[in-house]
Order: sequence, then structure tokens, then C-alpha cells
Amino acid sequence: MKLKWTPVLLIMLVIAVMAGCSSGSGSNNEPTNAPDPTANAETTEAPASEEPSAAPSDGPSDLGGRTIRIGQWWGMENYLSEEEKERQRKTEEKYNVKIEYVTVPFAEIQSRIITTSVAGQPFADIIMIPLEWSIPKMVSEGYIRNIDDLVDMNDQNWNQIMLNYGKYNGKQYSFTDKDNNGHGFFYNKTLIQRNGLEDPYELQEKGEWTWDKFLEMTKAVTKDGVFGVAPYDTPTSLTIPFLYSNNGFVTKDDQITFDSPESLEAIQFVSDLYNTHKVVGGSWVEGTALFYPGYRWAAYDFNGTMADDWGYVFFPKGPKADNYVVPTPINMWHLMADVENPKEVMTVWMELFERDIEKSNDGVIRAEEANFRNQEGLNTLRKMLGNGTVLEYLAYDGFGGYFNEAINNIMSGKGTVSSELARIKPLTQAAIDVTLKK
Repeated sequence: MKLKWTPVLLIMLVIAVMAGCSSGSGSNNEPTNAPDPTANAETTEAPASEEPSAAPSDGPSDLGGRTIRIGQWWGMENYLSEEEKERQRKTEEKYNVKIEYVTVPFAEIQSRIITTSVAGQPFADIIMIPLEWSIPKMVSEGYIRNIDDLVDMNDQNWNQIMLNYGKYNGKQYSFTDKDNNGHGFFYNKTLIQRNGLEDPYELQEKGEWTWDKFLEMTKAVTKDGVFGVAPYDTPTSLTIPFLYSNNGFVTKDDQITFDSPESLEAIQFVSDLYNTHKVVGGSWVEGTALFYPGYRWAAYDFNGTMADDWGYVFFPKGPKADNYVVPTPINMWHLMADVENPKEVMTVWMELFERDIEKSNDGVIRAEEANFRNQEGLNTLRKMLGNGTVLEYLAYDGFGGYFNEAINNIMSGKGTVSSELARIKPLTQAAIDVTLKK
């Protein structure tokens, strides 16, 4: 669908879009929404494979030397493994195409998608962006094309997190070759041993890794300048894991749920960590905090600088939960609405990436072997893959800013759980309504 605009209207829209992208608070307040280049280079990591996956039987064999542009922000071509390079070479030869990686700074991708699409010339054919940017906003505004009529959606190689969260109004818009978003607690094994505590990994494997055990450990080590847990950055980075690990949600199906009984219990638990038990503080890298919430790629940042031994486990289960959870945002690939020959482009994409789920998981684990200290942590990470629960509230313009403000006030003792959540509820509802254009 080509969008036609007069020059004056185009200039006005570009100015409005740039202002909107710079002022939105929903997607930039979470620490994981602007992942580092190393982390997202691994999003494209593919294990060795003798041959690319088979293309659809009616797919093209010669695209006449066409260039297919892949948009991302980390300089993807610089992180390709030798196996990936060979896979690309075979794909280019098979279909007579050229793969070009278009790198745009993370902070500029959203506006570049909109302005170039409005001009009828999207800067890439397939672009990776955070899911909260695409669904529902960019999809409903017509910048992204669904893929249901281009590929076999019954293909067993499509992973579950994509099928669960990449749809809008029943159609598939977001796609990915893997889910590599491990998110759990790093823990200081040296402090565990020094204090005579049971190893969290052993508790996890027995199904006994719970909030009660977590609280017991954090209280036991909080003394002499050492604390039980250090947040990743803001209090929200500690609150979200407990909220979702108690079968709670911030939003679900476009409805506010941060004031459900499960969510309220979790937020109060974290408030007590800060204000009653006073176990929050210290420095993870310096060895003065027992636990540290982080995505699997955080190990790359501190592994070489941390003297103490450490492990990696799921977040502990809350009283209302039956299973361990992996709350996460996620980046996915998207096909731009104005791309020419979309079926052919998707056929080539499916050749470029290892989509076999087990082989993809193997590739993620291999990529992390140099960063993780022990096999136990890698075992935990493997169990996390494919089991993510996407943080849908990040999709609503301004929602994250209001929620973070309330959590900051609660954890600093400036407001109660009930009063702060009641204060922001109409504001966050308005954020949902604006995003959904109600």
C-alpha cells in the first residue's frame, strides 16, 4: 500500500512523528528496551547447519540480482559467524540475490521507519524492532505487513513466543527465528557458601525456589555492607520479576491488571524488601549484593570484572504461581508494508536463519558458554528459552512512564501501593486508549 502525500503535508507529518518519537515514555523507561549491540548481535546467532532450511515449494529460484535489505541497529554483518556467512553465501547464490545490512542507530529506527514509509520508500525490506513498537501501533497505522499469506503458518519451526505474541487482530505480523531472552536472577555463589545457605539452583531443580526462600536468604546476608539484592537500575527492574512470578501482569489483553490481587501482593512484597526488611542495595559486581535481576546478556558486561563465583536461576515462584516465568520484552523481525515481492523476500529470510527450534537453542547456549561461569547456569538458560512472557504494557504510549513513577514512589516510601496505583490508573488507561485510538 503506497501512501501518497503532498510535500507540505509530508513535512508536517515528519515533524509530528519526530516529536512523538522523542517524547514517548512507554518504551524507553525499561532497561532492556535499548539492548546493547553485543546482546542483539546474538539475536541473529545461528548454529551450524549443513544446508539452509527448505523454501516453500512455490518459491522463486532467481530474483534477478535483487538486493534484500535487512534493517537493524548493531552492525549485524560484523557479528555473523562463519556458519552464518556460508549460509548467506548459499542463499544469495540459490536465489540470485544480494543481502545488504542497513544499520540505523537504535534511537532513530522508529522515526526512520515512519518517515521513509510515508515517502513510499522504506529504508529496508525486513526490519528488527522491539515488539512494543510494532503491535499495535505501527501495525494499525499500516507500516508493517502481515505474513499469513506468504508462508506456511503451520510450519512447526515457528517458535511459540512468536505465535503467542506476534499477532494482531488474528494475523501474524512479527516473526523470529528464536527466543533467546533469558531473564532471571544472577546470584553470588561465594556469598551463598560463606553464609552456609542452600544453593538456589538446587532449590530450583527441586521446585522449591520460592519467595520465602529468597527472603530468607536476602535477610541472612544483609549485614556488614552486604545486601540481599541489587536492582538492575530502577526499582521497576526488581518489581516486574516478582509481579510476573506471582501470576500477575501489568496489563493483559489491553486491560489494566496491575491492581489484581496477584499483582498487588507482588508489589507489596517488593515494597517490604525496600522499606521493611531493607535488603535492597549494594553492588553486584563488587560482590556486596547476593542477587541481581538480569537478562542473559548482562553476563557479558560483568563476567570479566567480577571476582566472586556466580550462578543463574529463574525468579522464585510467588504464592499464586505454579511455574517459573521469564518476563521479557522481545525484538522481532517485521516485513515493511511497501516491500516489493513480499513472498520472495520472506522465502529468502527463511533460508538465512536457522529456524529449527532445538538447533536455534543450541546456538544460543553456544554463544553464552564464554560468558557463563558454570553448566548449571547454562542449564537454566536453556529451560528459559521459548518460555517468555512478553511485557505487553510497554506497547502503550506513556504507560511505562506512569508505572515507573508509581513504583519509584512506593519503593522510596513516598506513597503506598494502593494510593499510587489508584493515582496512575486513569493516566495509564488513557495511555492505552490513545495507543488503541479508542
